[in-house]
Amino acid sequence: MNPQLSGKLEKLRSGKLSEKERKKVLALFHEERLEYDLKQELFHQLEGMPDADFRNKKGAKDMFGRLWKRIENIKEGDAGRNMKINYLYRVAAILVICIFIGTLIYRNPFSSVKTGYYIAIAPKGSISETILPDGTTIFLNAGSKIRYATGKDLKNREVYMEGEVWFDVQKIKKSTFLVHTPCYDIRVTGTKFNVKAYPEEEKIITTLEKGSIEIVSGDKLKLTNNIILKPGDQLVFNKNGKSLQVGHQVNVETFSAWKSNKLIFVNMSLGELVKLLERRYGVEITVSDQSLLNYHYDGTFKNETIVEVLNILQETLPVKYRIKNQTILIMKK
Repeated sequence: MNPQLSGKLEKLRSGKLSEKERKKVLALFHEERLEYDLKQELFHQLEGMPDADFRNKKGAKDMFGRLWKRIENIKEGDAGRNMKINYLYRVAAILVICIFIGTLIYRNPFSSVKTGYYIAIAPKGSISETILPDGTTIFLNAGSKIRYATGKDLKNREVYMEGEVWFDVQKIKKSTFLVHTPCYDIRVTGTKFNVKAYPEEEKIITTLEKGSIEIVSGDKLKLTNNIILKPGDQLVFNKNGKSLQVGHQVNVETFSAWKSNKLIFVNMSLGELVKLLERRYGVEITVSDQSLLNYHYDGTFKNETIVEVLNILQETLPVKYRIKNQTILIMKK
């Protein structure tokens, strides 16, 4: 292992790097020349886990499977404490995904084009951050994933997303940054914006925080004219009705606060809130009385556990809850 590289990774884990230094170290995971050394270092970090076997690709995949299972499964015990996912496992899982899935699955060894595809995932109950090779910063909300291409011969930068993602795009002259949502595409120069596009939800919402973005036709939506958004603008696309609506001067913090572990609810129905809490805390919630789903709630949470959130809800709404194994049951008072 390269001692200098090892030292940088140690500083990254310690959390003592400045923002600029942290971005530089995270960007190392996209350099092909360092891939072998980075794999070895990651293997070394995870060797302490039971039954680890890194002698072949199958062993690596098995290790990844066990690690992923540890993140997604909540162990029995205190519900509030178990909602907090161990930071080391979360970071390690993201790196494993980027290296193993990117290298073993998406790369075509028979292709003459030196382009690789990498994927980053934020499992339920977790928020993750990744730095693209160009310096672009991306936050993934719980239950989200992105896929992007990397290679020396790429003229344009493209990201395929699912779930909710916040972008801080690095501006590069003569290089287009394109975000593919399930319905439409977003052309970017250099800016900050949030996109919410979960497959199970009816709406795709794009909220612009800074700069300018252009909404263009995608696979499932053909536009007569492209739509340009300015700071404070929000595009809402209804997948069922195929309707588009642009709002102006929205409170952008409401839609991007999640990346700072802050949840802001404005007239949100209990049905929508349940879906959000299931993703955010990695739990399963059952509502016994469907009439409760029509109740609406305004509120703000910052770093509360799922139990603390439920306690607040039952104080402000005519509901109560019970936790059985890993399922939360919400009932009428």
